[in-house]
Amino acid sequence: MFIYSAVIYDGKKQNLVRYECRTDTEFASYLESRFGCHVCLWSNKELSENTMAAIATSHAKSKNEGLDKTEAL
Repeated sequence: MFIYSAVIYDGKKQNLVRYECRTDTEFASYLESRFGCHVCLWSNKELSENTMAAIATSHAKSKNEGLDKTEAL
């Protein structure tokens, strides 16, 4: 899951939008359904907090089981 952020201009005003979804296509569909015709002035995509927590948990579990072969440089 990702958190998408965007500044959208809908012909009248700018809107800051944040939406959690899986793909760029899903986000584009959301924007289309919410704004119809619009201009995206800026956008950003980052991992959601839930995804970051799942990665951290998986990393900790691998390390505890001796499966983590990475080392900090």
